[in-house]
Amino acid sequence: MNMKALQVAKPRSFQQVEAQVPGLEADSIERILVKAQWASMCGSDIPFFTGSKRHKAYPLPVGAPIHECVGEVVDSTSRLFKPSDRVIAIPEADQGLAEYFVARADKAASLPGDLDDHGNCCIIQPLSTVINAVDRLGNLEGKSVTVIGLGSIGLLFCWLLKKRGAASITGIDPILERCRTAQGLGCHQVLSMRSIEVLHTARQNPESWDPPDICVEAVGHQMDTINDCFGLVRQQGTVLAFGVPDQHFYAIDYETFFRKNAHLIACVTPQWSSYLAIARDLFMENRHEIEGLATHHLPIRDAEKAFTLYERHEDGILKAIIDMSDW
Repeated sequence: MNMKALQVAKPRSFQQVEAQVPGLEADSIERILVKAQWASMCGSDIPFFTGSKRHKAYPLPVGAPIHECVGEVVDSTSRLFKPSDRVIAIPEADQGLAEYFVARADKAASLPGDLDDHGNCCIIQPLSTVINAVDRLGNLEGKSVTVIGLGSIGLLFCWLLKKRGAASITGIDPILERCRTAQGLGCHQVLSMRSIEVLHTARQNPESWDPPDICVEAVGHQMDTINDCFGLVRQQGTVLAFGVPDQHFYAIDYETFFRKNAHLIACVTPQWSSYLAIARDLFMENRHEIEGLATHHLPIRDAEKAFTLYERHEDGILKAIIDMSDW
């Protein structure tokens, strides 16, 4: 049986293709076959769309690059899932831009079946990564935290840091509307500037900047902001490197890092089997607070538009939910 799918034929260009519905392999790994209903892109997907990943050849594999997906199980080799179950799931090889995809059972979590709209549940996947990262920071009671980058990930950090008891949270982003959203999610102070501008101001007028205990880098894809974190964090402070790198090698301001006796925590890929379920429960309890991050809803036929808006930070986009039924 064939299915519809999208394929990045060349940078910034999708084409609709026909492909065979994937099957479930007969091996020791439990998997599910999911009929896709909703999907959302992550900032880490954008370089594959734009061609910024130098090691990648085009066209990309059919269905790539999407890993935040919600759908209905149609076949399963897992005792945890049965046909008709609604799930948040991470497609194998991030090939979620298709009518059907395969996911490992340990990279999926069940969803309540009685929700009016499951689309915003795509937020559960990125939320799980933020929960894992904040867990790595330990007890936050009384700590001061600065978050650089107030896209959907940075905003989830602000929201969760507040819930975990951070004493003060400062958000930094050049886009004013994102700063305003951060204030509604728990930021005590926002600076609508680039982090390098904040750093220059702090150097010119040290009394204007109170170095935080923790600095979260939530931008990625370039080398500057991680170094800004080293400059902004306090002596013996902690820098959390969360933003995804596009290059294998980074030029690090090692002198500043070294002289500050700073701590560096890299954080990616939680234990999906537990963190997806934790994120699901937290999202369901608090969805009225954070589902507003899903600012755009578009049909799959407009996927190229969604990716372009996300790349360019246009039209106030934070998170786009793609309707996978509307081809």
